[in-house]
Amino acid sequence: MFNPVSLPISRISDPVLSANGISLDMLRLDLTDEVISGNKWFKLKYNLMDAKSRGCKAVLSFGGAYSNHIHALAKAGLDLGIRTIGVIRGEPEYAKNPTLSDAIDWGMELHFVNRKDYRLRSDPGFLSHLREQYDCPYIVPEGGSNALALKGAMEILPSELIEFVCPDHVILPCGTGGTLSGIALSCRDTPVLGIPVLKNAGFLYDDISALMGLVTDNVPDNWSLDLEGHFGGYGKVSDQLLQFMQSFEVNNQIQLDPIYTAKMMLRIFQRIELGEYSRGSRLLAIHTGGLQGRRGAGCSAVPANCT
Repeated sequence: MFNPVSLPISRISDPVLSANGISLDMLRLDLTDEVISGNKWFKLKYNLMDAKSRGCKAVLSFGGAYSNHIHALAKAGLDLGIRTIGVIRGEPEYAKNPTLSDAIDWGMELHFVNRKDYRLRSDPGFLSHLREQYDCPYIVPEGGSNALALKGAMEILPSELIEFVCPDHVILPCGTGGTLSGIALSCRDTPVLGIPVLKNAGFLYDDISALMGLVTDNVPDNWSLDLEGHFGGYGKVSDQLLQFMQSFEVNNQIQLDPIYTAKMMLRIFQRIELGEYSRGSRLLAIHTGGLQGRRGAGCSAVPANCT
């Protein structure tokens, strides 16, 4: 039976919320697993099950030097006894950073490519070359975003949870748009807002529609994007963001990651102050995990003892 008491949901406290009559809850996907946390667990689950069922001996995927997806895949591969290969955008010296050092320790083989070649990550010829080089691995796209990832992401907000929280709006950060696609599909009657962490992310409108089209002919229109929440672009961590993180974490005892969730939360507060939500609105923000990214993003000044 569904047990709402066991849900990893935290009520957020802040003077901005009380002054504007807004209720803000946070779904704590960061608590799903100690390492493979957040949305990555949901997006990888069915991909790895499919790889195992097909008898594949290796899984290959793509990411940047601080990729949460690559980090999670490496640990999942270790746990499941599957060889993993990460095609990394950047130079071999990036292997010394905390994210990729973990991946190497967990047995992942790293294949570094320059930015030009990385743009070919969906090119059939490039993928064919990788299959030949690594003995026909199971290939998962960047960020894990494919039809099987959507199947997993659709489990993040089951109907029982929506009925329990009754949010007027669901809000989450976006990279490739896979998690938003799954959530929008699973709660069609609730507005879902994605906050991309990349600059010039308007292309996500087409990408998200295409992802949903992989699993349904009835693509919902309950979702939208706020393109003003990148705060400088992917991987950019400003003083404003760090100051917000420090204040938020002291007030709520919840750690944020600076690449995704912190930007989402800062943008939510900006939207509230801009009057985007009417008094009495109930917001549900999704903490997508990725706390390992704190190590390489100048977060040493932020409290580390939050739950």
